[in-house]
Amino acid sequence: MLETSIERVKLLKAGIPGDRIETMYIEFNNFKIVQKPLLFEMVETDSKNIEKI
Repeated sequence: MLETSIERVKLLKAGIPGDRIETMYIEFNNFKIVQKPLLFEMVETDSKNIEKI
């Protein structure tokens, strides 16, 4: 299920959020997540803040 991008686009157009489609794709295709990915938060800074570090 959800093997092609066309199927996923149809779900998006139907109003299903992308996060839910990703979850469904993983569940229906029997993928197993073995390790959670490291997520980095973007931080804006300027050169004055870098000099203080």
